[in-house]
Amino acid sequence: MSADKKAIGARLRAEREATPYWSRAEMARRLRAAADPRELPDIPHVQGLASMIKEWERGDHIPSGRYRRLYARALKVAEEDLFAVSSKAPQQSSTEAAPRHEPAADVVDLASWLQQTNIGDDTLDYLRSSTRRLAIDYVRRPPLDVIDDAVMLQRQVTALLRDGRQRLGQTRHLLAISAELFALLNLLQGDVGRYALADVYGYAAWTCAQEADSDAARALVLCAQTKTARWEERYEDAAALARRGFELAPPGEPKVLLAASQAAALQLQGDIDAARRALMDTERARDEVDSQRPVADAWSCTRARQATYALQVGLGARDPRAVLRDVRTADDAWAEGDPWVYGTWAQVRIGAALAHVMNGEPEAAATELQPVFDLSPEYRVVTIVGRMTEVGRRLGHSRYKGDPHAAALRERIAVFQAGSLESAASPPEVP
Repeated sequence: MSADKKAIGARLRAEREATPYWSRAEMARRLRAAADPRELPDIPHVQGLASMIKEWERGDHIPSGRYRRLYARALKVAEEDLFAVSSKAPQQSSTEAAPRHEPAADVVDLASWLQQTNIGDDTLDYLRSSTRRLAIDYVRRPPLDVIDDAVMLQRQVTALLRDGRQRLGQTRHLLAISAELFALLNLLQGDVGRYALADVYGYAAWTCAQEADSDAARALVLCAQTKTARWEERYEDAAALARRGFELAPPGEPKVLLAASQAAALQLQGDIDAARRALMDTERARDEVDSQRPVADAWSCTRARQATYALQVGLGARDPRAVLRDVRTADDAWAEGDPWVYGTWAQVRIGAALAHVMNGEPEAAATELQPVFDLSPEYRVVTIVGRMTEVGRRLGHSRYKGDPHAAALRERIAVFQAGSLESAASPPEVP
């Protein structure tokens, strides 16, 4: 088997380097061009495919059936010629003595089988870095765009898991990557109001994390699931999921986020004392985080983001002064270099507006919300629109009856909500 892999790898390289010479990147482009359009979502992009070509040519493993067909089309060579293996030894005559059984041969065959894989370290690194990029994109790019990219990458990972085999360690790495991708999709689908689909992705994410047997992966999944539960108004579930994630998570930003998420869920249950204790857990978890400059992504809890959870507890406690203190904390964090994230920023501005409405200051609330009203519809996620709904509800209090400023602000909120991302998003097919 090893000799066959080496021979096929050498043949693939010779075909690629024959006149006209193609680089591995060009070969990857040719393979993608040979694919049926329906296959493309399951085929890695040029960089990832070029890494796979390198592994095939090195003889690490033999391309699966799909890629054999693509090679044959791209090179215009019969598949059976391109991937022919050495012929078997002629059958032994019945008059000859049967060869003595060699147990060592079975051991070697087993070891060879265990080392077979359809993925190399370069491809794993590519998938990890691509997943990392999507986690960062989550806080920067329009959610529907990130959903499309995440679905495409997840299909590539799924194809690798289904189409062939890997060494056990590689399979666990792929499952951990898959868990994070599904968790990201859980977050993203919840952000556009597709809660049923978000729950499906959450289930898939948890299954992958369990199979990967990774507490770090489990913690990321629970970060996503607790947020979805909170916005589905399953507050008890949300608090329990966040606590479980906090106990599983290794020191780092996700652990901070899980403690903060638990605080938010507890205050929604009306348990302000427990929410404040969870905020203390947030501070303790923050002390364990590396003090280097933070990077904002789906799983991070920067100082500004942490302040948004604290101000939610202040709102639950009906303490507008505490809310405004937390707003200042967030603004100071940005002034000192904390990464700016549109969702966190909008939550802070809306939190400030709510505090002003609680204080009987609708004009000050309108000033805080003015830049949020200018937010492009493609960024108007459910979390932002939901907080706006709370402002409108509080402006309906009898104290504001006949107040023209309150009426004007409620009207602007209604217009903002009409252009929300939830209204624009159409339900997709589950990939």
